[in-house]
Amino acid sequence: MNKFISIVCFLILISSIIDAQTWVRKNAGYGFWSIEKDFAGNIYAGTTGTARGIFKSTDGGETWTNVYSTGASNYLDITFDPLNNVYVANSTNGLIISTDGGNNFTTIPTTTFGGNAVNTVACGQNGLVLVGVTSGGVYRSTDFGSTFTQTLSGYSIVSLEFDKFDSNRVYAGSSSTTLNGFFVSTDAGQTFSGPFNNVNVWEILQKQDSTLFTFSTSSGYPVSKSTDLGFTWTTVGNTPAAIRGACLDLVEDLYAAGNGGVYKSTDGGSTFINFNLTFSSNKIISYQNKILVAVSGTTNGGVYIYEDTTIPVELVSLNAYQKNNSVALEWKTATETNNLGFEIQRKSIKSVNGSDDDWTRIGFVSGSGTTTESKSYSFIDENISTGTYKYRLKQIDYEGTSKYSNEIEINLVLTPVEFELFQNFPNPFNPSTKIIWESPISGWTVIKVFDILGNEVAVLLNEFRGEGKYEINFNASDFHLPSGTYIYKLTIGEKTLTNKMIFLQ
Repeated sequence: MNKFISIVCFLILISSIIDAQTWVRKNAGYGFWSIEKDFAGNIYAGTTGTARGIFKSTDGGETWTNVYSTGASNYLDITFDPLNNVYVANSTNGLIISTDGGNNFTTIPTTTFGGNAVNTVACGQNGLVLVGVTSGGVYRSTDFGSTFTQTLSGYSIVSLEFDKFDSNRVYAGSSSTTLNGFFVSTDAGQTFSGPFNNVNVWEILQKQDSTLFTFSTSSGYPVSKSTDLGFTWTTVGNTPAAIRGACLDLVEDLYAAGNGGVYKSTDGGSTFINFNLTFSSNKIISYQNKILVAVSGTTNGGVYIYEDTTIPVELVSLNAYQKNNSVALEWKTATETNNLGFEIQRKSIKSVNGSDDDWTRIGFVSGSGTTTESKSYSFIDENISTGTYKYRLKQIDYEGTSKYSNEIEINLVLTPVEFELFQNFPNPFNPSTKIIWESPISGWTVIKVFDILGNEVAVLLNEFRGEGKYEINFNASDFHLPSGTYIYKLTIGEKTLTNKMIFLQ
């Protein structure tokens, strides 16, 4: 029994040592609060309590360059707009912006925000910038931060996030001694509803299925979950300590950083594994197959990197475009492990009042097994009609485990490949019928009707039409025609087609 206990203790010790040794400190000597990656793969980090400022890494966090320096202050949040401009929230100085990749910075002072400390910043489309401040709520800009208007007041906003799938939906988290909660905007930050979920909200995460998670420094340190875009919440678990940062890795496991170090959950926030790090951690990000965390303090401060040795399939892009009368899908991976391949799935999107089709398997493309090299794939969906469609990939490994990609949508408009005049419908008819034709070319289009003797009795169309498929209604009573057999003739440029139809009164 004692031997068994000794073995268990030894294994626990070894496990703890392994966990601790997987973290490597970079940029030592400075305490950091914020960290984020831009759209070009660069990483920025902001210090706290030390006279340094903003650092930039172009090699995944291995080496760092100080790109902006000030006196001792707190750089609490970093984000980027679609043009890859840099926005940094500084509690003392205000909002700091760079439009040239961190070479030069300008400052929007705290006086712009009522003299309040700037805690967080988020960027949307077309110059939209939202800033969260202490006691002053949210300020909104539509000109890349040149001017701001207050849109939420009275709350200390410490977290702001745009919805991954709806550019008009914004989430805000408040933290103070009395006014806490989660706020929702459906008009890109012009107005907010809430608060919902009466706990302080230091971090907001959204998974690919739109599920929201919040992390807190409130008593008990609850992890809250919402499946209705933030209006109702349930507590799914508790972290061991107060949390100030969180992220999702490539397989959407949760990582949380705060007092006592870093914690990981593989069951949606119900339980957390302690990485056995004793220093105070702040913001945390996922970068490729790495986790990077900002750590404060001059003794243990720095950016710590944890590299997961299990490399899942990292999908870096998925695109769809029309190619002739087909849909071409192209995607690229950065790394793969045990990748059997990709099942391609499609569903048709109906009108607003109709119901969408179910997902259908339309093909399979073999993967590359295990590789750290970037791989490109493609697939052509050929047998398809005009309409709006969604596509997704189901990545399957050799053990049968699968994971879905994001969905992409495309509107397909088929171009005719042949010149064709269809049989009118109905036929025989009384008194009206439809005439349908397809043309692969543009041109002056004429449709005339003749009786059986060749006399012209009606001109239905005489105008320019582009390539495509068209239909026109012919009502024989409008032309006071008797029952009988008639010829309808389509002429486009030098091309002519004819068909017979029967009018029965």
